[in-house]
Amino acid sequence: MTQDMTKEERRARQARQREKKDALRRDMLKKMPKEAVCVEIGVWKGEFSTILVEELRPKHLYLIDPWAVQDDAAGGASLAGAQDKARMDRIHDHVAEKFAQQIASGSVSILRDFSVPALATFDGGAIDFAYVDGDHTYEGVLSDLEALHPKLKVGGVVMMDDYHQRGWWGDGVIRALNTFVGRLPAHYRFKMMAGAQIAVSKLKD
Repeated sequence: MTQDMTKEERRARQARQREKKDALRRDMLKKMPKEAVCVEIGVWKGEFSTILVEELRPKHLYLIDPWAVQDDAAGGASLAGAQDKARMDRIHDHVAEKFAQQIASGSVSILRDFSVPALATFDGGAIDFAYVDGDHTYEGVLSDLEALHPKLKVGGVVMMDDYHQRGWWGDGVIRALNTFVGRLPAHYRFKMMAGAQIAVSKLKD
């Protein structure tokens, strides 16, 4: 992206990139578990949460995000606007308002917490599908996957974003997933991959 692009041109380009990415993710979601218990780790403004609701029609969707000010060591470098608590509170409240109807009906819950302690509240084998898009550091992603493992149902799927080396996180996401599957090679298989999206399914506990 060149520096001489106008603000409007940058926004238009980002919008096109987002549309392309969302179309790819929608295609993948068509092959994921439907009407199931789902979690999204890393919600931010809830934009992809809406797509999850539309495509998966989940029995229950848990939105997990601390909406907290984080330093760079915790992955804060990925959230340019996450340095102000008041703003994070407003974003959380916006997501709660966006899904107010589903929350009232009992099909969506918001867990405002970091992923590892939030996942600890689930029963073993309770989750059918998880979308992981939180802390992109190697340590953060690996912790998410390790916390998910006992909570994911056999036959369940973990789908991940940013399985590439283009962002500030370098090879963190790639190394974390490869390390995780390498530690449990008989427990997971690669289900599908498209662009920087990747999904693995659980074969056994």
